[in-house]
Amino acid sequence: MDVSCPRERSALVDQLCRQNLELAKEVHSLLSASARAGGFLENIDPDDSLPNNPPTVYNASADVTRQPKSNSGCSNRVGVNEVPFRRFGSYELMEVIAHGGMGVVYKARQTGLNRIVALKMILTGTFADSEEIKRFYQEAEAAAKLDHPGIVPVYDVGSHEGQHYYSMAFIEGKSLAARIKESPIDPRESARILLQVASAVHCAHEAGFIHRDLKPANILLDETNEPRIVDFGLAKSTLDDSNLTRTGTVMGTPNYMPPEQATGKNEEVTSASDVYSLGAILYTLLTRQPPFVSGNSTETLMQVLQDEPLRASMINTAIPRDLEAICTKCMEKKPADRYASAAELAQDLARFLAGASIYARNDWKRRARRWVSREPVLAAHLALVPILIFALFIAQFLTVDGPNAFTDIDSALWRNVFVLFAWGGVSVVLQKTHNRVRSAQFIPTIWAAVDPLFLAGLLCLNNEPRGLLLSSFPLLILVISLFRRVDLIAVATVSSIFGFGMVLIYALAIDDLNPRNSLVTSSYNIVFTVVLLLTGIISSLQAQILNRLTRTH
Repeated sequence: MDVSCPRERSALVDQLCRQNLELAKEVHSLLSASARAGGFLENIDPDDSLPNNPPTVYNASADVTRQPKSNSGCSNRVGVNEVPFRRFGSYELMEVIAHGGMGVVYKARQTGLNRIVALKMILTGTFADSEEIKRFYQEAEAAAKLDHPGIVPVYDVGSHEGQHYYSMAFIEGKSLAARIKESPIDPRESARILLQVASAVHCAHEAGFIHRDLKPANILLDETNEPRIVDFGLAKSTLDDSNLTRTGTVMGTPNYMPPEQATGKNEEVTSASDVYSLGAILYTLLTRQPPFVSGNSTETLMQVLQDEPLRASMINTAIPRDLEAICTKCMEKKPADRYASAAELAQDLARFLAGASIYARNDWKRRARRWVSREPVLAAHLALVPILIFALFIAQFLTVDGPNAFTDIDSALWRNVFVLFAWGGVSVVLQKTHNRVRSAQFIPTIWAAVDPLFLAGLLCLNNEPRGLLLSSFPLLILVISLFRRVDLIAVATVSSIFGFGMVLIYALAIDDLNPRNSLVTSSYNIVFTVVLLLTGIISSLQAQILNRLTRTH
């Protein structure tokens, strides 16, 4: 391998560091490597991921945006920027229409039948190793076995003078990536396109093939604007025990691959993985950008594993909620939470186009789980509101005596309810602002600092006993730890200690004569402060461990 070649060097880094994504990220940065990895793994840049002049037929490992520089390829490869010879067996090569890390595709004329075809060859030519050749023929076999109008058919496969090839139908049109780049696509048209693609994918699944690299660049639009799937170079056969993909090898396009594929656990890649990719394609159709985009493939893989994509309607407010729900269900992190098949996805898209109720919107349990996983901090805050209301009611009931006890409880309770609902409203505003401005890292910091102070003010508004409410300080630290940021946990811990100090000063100044004032006991104050410190330290350690495990897996 020629490591002076940027593409090969980047591929080598990803291969050697596949068990430690964080290390790979650092190595990429140190080498100032290309934004994408060569070989099987590619990444898409946000500025040019949807090109103006894309290839008509596309290879699975080709970059959607960049044409290789004249010196970026490796030696002993078929020339990808010019036709090496006019005649190739029974074909006349006319022009190069696509090329990538593994293959090159020519527009050619099949002389015997006098028809125009797309002729694909292995990029390394006669220097291809046995694994490359086997994968190439597996790709041809997968496409040849599929009889569906949404899949480009294969005509012929063989070799000529040591150069392996196969020919397929030439589609006079453009890739879906090019169509997205040109202008926005109507949501209903997006749904129609994906419905047809999903039907074709289901046909492949029924035949025992998983595509594993579905993306806009691998979908062609013919002259009638009908989508056709191409490039089964990474297809996995579910009927064949032999597997060319070793466990731990990440293959595909990170911007569109599901988490189970991003971890390199290829034995876990099933038809549900293609369903995820279909959802990512729909996301791109609706927003004109992939769900995850970063500087290089390693960073994008980290996003796929850790993050939830920004809601499509936050990028394009014209997206129907039903279509967004379909897209969201496809891209669930857990395969079991997605559509059970591409056929079910197609059926839900058909229901959307017909104006009927869709399954994705009716599945309220899944939507609730997804909302909690997407916004755990806000969910925890809103859950604390009724808990604190109940705790305040119990605390006041234990302290109020006399004939007007219930009246006093009622007036105090409504005051607390108003304050707590205001707190919940502020939490919602902070979460929405954080969602819209992801770069504004100061918002979680403000949240972590204000929460304990808000609780301290609530404690000062209520009389003894305060034990039930004081337990909310460590709870708030645990809630902020859901951000999995050590700096935020530190801010929440310091703010909680400061808030407890405010309550202590207030209690000693106002309630000093109250015999039930537990805060006048110095030992209690010291123990509670230590509890807050330990809660912060333990939460920080847990966040570090979780982050480390995520990076290495």
